[in-house]
Amino acid sequence: MKCCLLCQRRKYEPFSFAWLFSLQSESDALLCQLCQSAFTPLKEKICTGCGREGTYVNYCTDCQRWLQTGISELLYNRALYRYNDAMKKYFEQFKFAGDYYLRILFKRELARFLRQRYRQGWLFVPIPVTAETATKRCFNQVEGLFENVTLHKVLYSKIKSKKQQSLLKRRARLQTPQPFAITSQDQSRLSGAKVVLVDDIYTTGRTLYHARAVLKAAGVAQIRAVTLAR
Repeated sequence: MKCCLLCQRRKYEPFSFAWLFSLQSESDALLCQLCQSAFTPLKEKICTGCGREGTYVNYCTDCQRWLQTGISELLYNRALYRYNDAMKKYFEQFKFAGDYYLRILFKRELARFLRQRYRQGWLFVPIPVTAETATKRCFNQVEGLFENVTLHKVLYSKIKSKKQQSLLKRRARLQTPQPFAITSQDQSRLSGAKVVLVDDIYTTGRTLYHARAVLKAAGVAQIRAVTLAR
């Protein structure tokens, strides 16, 4: 008998050897049915530009606004889950309470998705955190979620600290200045490369499009994005 990793209720599904070779996610094995059912997977009815849930003729209003800024191509982000109350509580415990062990709930599923969708020739680039966040939190939550794939840490945060994004309104998020730069030793190998940006949450897209701008300036040919939640 084991306990649910989130609510600590006892659960009766054993963590078996057979599970290691199954297609189930860690959340199936480590959460009770109640907690597992609270997370909502994103399926077919999404905006193809950002992964937002819903049915759209072309793109959602967020993506249409990004196209109006003059960018040549959207990121075509794919998210695995809706950012609902359950996901919000998960991130509060994982990111802000520092429960790093919770990364295991989704990392296997994220890795499988990346390998199936982007099989060869793509570099997986994580969104970095500020130096202050790294010191305070002692980990980068994005690197934790995606630790089952090879990550190319070519981006770094050139600002030492920033206000917690979840506390900012939409307008304030969109007006944030460029926080990223590329490490000098990685400039040359990025020319002509294909990159998948990986992050934890897609909200307005501001963070990911900042990263896209820096990578495009370095000569990256194609850029896509994958996040856990939208």
